Amino acid sequence: MIKKFFDIVFRNIKRNKRRTLLAVISVSLAVMFVVILQGLVDGMVENIIKNSTKNETGHIRITSKEYLRNIQSPSLQHLIYNPQEVINYILSDKNLSKQIKLVTERIKFFVILRYQNFNKTALCIAGDIEKEKELLMLNKSIIEGEYLTKKSAKKGNRVYREVIIGEKLAKIMNLKVGDTFSLMLQRVDFSIKIPSFYVRGIFKTGLNMLDENVFMMNIEDAKDLLNTDDAICEILLMLKKYHKAEELTEHINQLLSKKKEYEYLIASDWKETSGFVKMINQAVGIYDFLYIAVTFLGSFIITNIILMIVLERRREIGILKSMGFKKFHILFLFTLEGTILGTIGSIFGAILGTIINIPLSIYGIDFSSMGSMNYPMDNVIRWSINLTSILLAVILGVVVSSIMSILPSRYAAKMKPVDALKTF
Repeated sequence: MIKKFFDIVFRNIKRNKRRTLLAVISVSLAVMFVVILQGLVDGMVENIIKNSTKNETGHIRITSKEYLRNIQSPSLQHLIYNPQEVINYILSDKNLSKQIKLVTERIKFFVILRYQNFNKTALCIAGDIEKEKELLMLNKSIIEGEYLTKKSAKKGNRVYREVIIGEKLAKIMNLKVGDTFSLMLQRVDFSIKIPSFYVRGIFKTGLNMLDENVFMMNIEDAKDLLNTDDAICEILLMLKKYHKAEELTEHINQLLSKKKEYEYLIASDWKETSGFVKMINQAVGIYDFLYIAVTFLGSFIITNIILMIVLERRREIGILKSMGFKKFHILFLFTLEGTILGTIGSIFGAILGTIINIPLSIYGIDFSSMGSMNYPMDNVIRWSINLTSILLAVILGVVVSSIMSILPSRYAAKMKPVDALKTF
């Protein structure tokens, strides 16, 4: 019986090749647009995840519980003590250590910069300057001067600690490479200190959040200035596969809970603490709705085509019903025709979209002409080619085509044999 249905459908599809081609092209264009848009959105999401994790959260971040509660305003009163012991303890788990690519320590604190008549609140990120070449990667963004070294800078008879500073922050403060400035900070013991620094380099990442608000120094200098002994704010873990962050975070928290001296610590994955992730989830939801809307518009022509087919084949419908075909047989017959047209169009559309995405995934598009971004994205956005996303686009095209075929198919199914035969 099923074979007969398919024979009838394919015979009908071949009857009017122009109409069939119109339906296929319409769905193909819709699915092609969806695949291209999916590639862009997936590429942007990957880009944001990559940058927000290396700039801010790591794939997994270990902090004190109190520090995490006030993560938007880092406090030097809630530190990790003996961080190297904590790191060694975590890495002692062989299964866990195999999945970790990099471990580093950071200290973050807000300060008030002072230079000449200028004052500006800024965030200092202090880290291992060698490991930060793989995370913040500010060494690749230096536009003036040099990246940090472990040596102190000399100017006249004075010795200064080195920093690199964001381009926009430098402009606001009227600072140049070789200048020295002071800042006011509160140490761990609540005493106030006003140290001076030497600008070793100026970086430009294209991200306002870094270029306008951040300067960086060696973590050893920060420990000394803040009088933290060996304590730090955060331990960041970068994984070989960031998708495993949630699973490994749970495992790390179980490890920490087994030792009483580590009960004050907590591990959180990048999804929990990154504000950009919430933004991404909302944006992806909007784009999902857009994919569906575009596919419905592209498949709308199938409704008109099936309706035209029904009107043209009233006599055929009447004959089929006279031969014993039930309502659901007629409904299935015409819905199947629309589904097959949608399937052919969806497959072609997915292939065309993927072909267009290939060069975009290799070369990308440079958005630097749009100016600095407020989101953690590279200036060059490369499309992502994700087989799952492509398959979902095809399925979406097929499902929507089937849905759009149901209305005219129901009209055909409700026809009475006598009325259908009387039409001709």
